[in-house]
Amino acid sequence: MRFLLIIFFIVGCQNSNKNISIDSLIDDVKAIHAPDKRVALFDINYSENDNSIIINGETNKLEAKNDLLLKLDSAGLSYSDNINVLPKDKLYGIINNSVGNLRGKPSHSSELVSQTLFGTRVNVLKKKGEWYLIQTPDEYISWIDHGGISIVSESDFNNYYKNSYIFSSIQGFAYTSTKKESIVSDLVVGSILNVIDRENNFYKIEYPDKRIGWVEDTDVSKIFNSKNKTELDIINNSKKFIGVPYLWGGTSSKGFDCSGFTKTIYLMNGLVIPRDASQQINEGLLVDENRNWNNLNKGDLMFFGYYKDGKRRIDHVAIWIGNGQFIQASKNVRINSVNSDDPLYDKYHMEKYIETRRIIGYQTDRIKKL
Repeated sequence: MRFLLIIFFIVGCQNSNKNISIDSLIDDVKAIHAPDKRVALFDINYSENDNSIIINGETNKLEAKNDLLLKLDSAGLSYSDNINVLPKDKLYGIINNSVGNLRGKPSHSSELVSQTLFGTRVNVLKKKGEWYLIQTPDEYISWIDHGGISIVSESDFNNYYKNSYIFSSIQGFAYTSTKKESIVSDLVVGSILNVIDRENNFYKIEYPDKRIGWVEDTDVSKIFNSKNKTELDIINNSKKFIGVPYLWGGTSSKGFDCSGFTKTIYLMNGLVIPRDASQQINEGLLVDENRNWNNLNKGDLMFFGYYKDGKRRIDHVAIWIGNGQFIQASKNVRINSVNSDDPLYDKYHMEKYIETRRIIGYQTDRIKKL
């Protein structure tokens, strides 16, 4: 009897150690390749069947899967590989509405985590019912319903930006003809237009789903062709949105959250920066953390937050516009001041000021040009 108990104890310890070993290996790989679930998918687990270990799940990082399998092999574990690397089937997607609403889960009742604009090319990871899991140019991973995206051919996907213009008015429309008799759809600033012709004072555009629209030339700019965008361009663009309401997850002129606002302003100037404030603070050059406002240039990003359990938590971002002022999406898009004697002083956020970083001229790997 004592001999059997010893065997059970040894086997039990071995199984426990095996479980701990696999869990720790998965955690180690996730920490290296997918520490931020907003921009990298690594949903891996394992099961056991008749003493056989099955590694299950999915990831969009092939290198993460390979690293995990290598670690399992090195640990001398025998297993079956059931990990899917996304996308399994290559699909090409372009946003087909003025604003594509992005959800945390494939449901309209799920949280609005972000938005993306008309004409944005996205990486389609998988399809579930009438929803697509996509990754936007800022690498954000989220769900969009089938009405907000067009699945197109590879050639249409690759050619969409070849003659692209940007819709530069805050909000407007594309019409069925130059006579403006009826509307094809609304458009918002930052929409990327595939221009195929021009007639009088109108541009002819082709939608990702092949609809045709006509847009007034006063609403259109070839902004992405400019290589000389300046801090002043950022300030002028940001002031166009004064009064636009705050919207959690918003990145359009229909409503912004704080980082959606900064992201959109930089997008209007041809730069794709990370989506959230807690991601944006990792980019660019640190220029101030001691409230030395003379160190700041127009267009710099100011970050705000707090410390909890010894860790820094960033929960807000704004744009420095000079003369002691910054512009932010808080309640609505508005201008505030760092000076306590100014009527525009923002006491709440100034008590949470952390640091300021410069993006222009200090682009990192996470910052892309359109």
